Amino acid sequence: MSFFRSGVRRGRVVAAAAAVVGLAGMATIAGLGALAGVPGVIAAQAAVSTYNPFDVNSDFTILTTGNAHLGNAELEGSVAAFGSISSDDPNGYDVLHQSAGRADYTVPLVDGAPVRILAGTFTGTGSFDISNRDDSGTIATSSPEANALAKLADTTGLTAQVRGGGVGNNAGGDFPRVTNPEGGFLDLKAAPYADFAVSDLQTEQAAVADYFPDLEADVERTNECLASMYGNPELSNAVTVEEEGGLVYVSGFSTTMPNVIDYADVAGATVKMDRADGYVPTAQAPLVIRVPEGTTTIGPLDFEGWSAGSGEQQDYARYIMLDLSAVTGTVTVDGLELGAIWAPNATVEFASGITTNGQWFADGVTTSGGGEIHHHTFGGLLLCDDEEPGPSPSPSPSASTPGPSPSPSPSTPSPSPSSPGPSPSDTPSPSTPAPSATPTPGTPGTPGTPGTPGTPDDGPGSLAVTGSPAAVLAGTATAAVLLGALLIAVRRRVGR
Repeated sequence: MSFFRSGVRRGRVVAAAAAVVGLAGMATIAGLGALAGVPGVIAAQAAVSTYNPFDVNSDFTILTTGNAHLGNAELEGSVAAFGSISSDDPNGYDVLHQSAGRADYTVPLVDGAPVRILAGTFTGTGSFDISNRDDSGTIATSSPEANALAKLADTTGLTAQVRGGGVGNNAGGDFPRVTNPEGGFLDLKAAPYADFAVSDLQTEQAAVADYFPDLEADVERTNECLASMYGNPELSNAVTVEEEGGLVYVSGFSTTMPNVIDYADVAGATVKMDRADGYVPTAQAPLVIRVPEGTTTIGPLDFEGWSAGSGEQQDYARYIMLDLSAVTGTVTVDGLELGAIWAPNATVEFASGITTNGQWFADGVTTSGGGEIHHHTFGGLLLCDDEEPGPSPSPSPSASTPGPSPSPSPSTPSPSPSSPGPSPSDTPSPSTPAPSATPTPGTPGTPGTPGTPGTPDDGPGSLAVTGSPAAVLAGTATAAVLLGALLIAVRRRVGR
């Protein structure tokens, strides 16, 4: 059972507060509303901030607060599991950098070391082959991406044996095969066997959760922000969906804010883009697919003209998000090609022969089938009416730690050099000259980061005000007194 909560609570509190204000202070509110149009008087207005839900992943392709059991074709990326990590492959589940996906991403850093696996324990008879293979030929041999290994919070019972055929800085050398008590093994091909000890796999922190100290608060706030976003034209744009002749046509997209489509309106349908005015998902105008409570299966999203093939529109995955925050239990994913999955209260069961592209955050993860999982860092900027800043990335590595450049965190101080957490940066380290960074808002070729919307001086619906602020306040006070007198009179009359 997940400890993350949905965003319905805030809506009820706001509704209750609005009722109290409406009954007790209509005269005062009316006066203050009039003052909004008086020069020098500024009306209070909720701040709108941008945030990225998947900042919590701290560069991991998959982050689960439960266990991760992998049995699909391969993972081009990385995985972090608060619980156990295991696989179905007795010969070694492939964990690599790039084959059919994109190579322009960075691996996370844990305790200053690049990793592709971070987990509480390594269990089961299945195995992992951490080869860091890069078919693009764009990452440097000395880069973190070419030398990533694994970290475990519990290394009890693990032993190491020598194997030949190392990679990265250990190219051609011997590497350790680390075996658990059940017979499963981790092939750590970038680690020289002569310099390796099983204790090298041990995390400095006692638990994986310790590397994500603000996770619960960030996830709860994200769920609340998502709940408040729907139906609010200041925070999102509801896309028009029309069914005609068995086809679904979408129109009315925004290019400046998140676009929302209900999953039920497009599930299993061919989505025609003829009326979309050339819309494509971007950082400033991502596409959010809202998945309802009770959903048990996620199938293909067939937007005509959007192909997940290598060299085609695979990058769109970076700006498409499936919001499963209302979903609990197990949800099976089969046929989804593009988009990040936000499922804090559900177990994602990827059972597909079709490759998927994106990032995942889930309560649990299991995978099977011939489909691959490709890392695409989610880059969409969502809007929230909360005055607090959006979810902050996990602690950045120290300046002395090689690897991806850390991004400043507004709310989380950088840890000491002895225990840095995963890096929130999407930029390859200086030692990785070839791969280009994942486009971020403000960089050439992508829309800039939207700023906080300003407060208009005289927006639609503003009231014209004559007279001085003092006069308006006096009128307000008089109205309040009259209202109070009227209530007293009514009360006396009733009491007779």
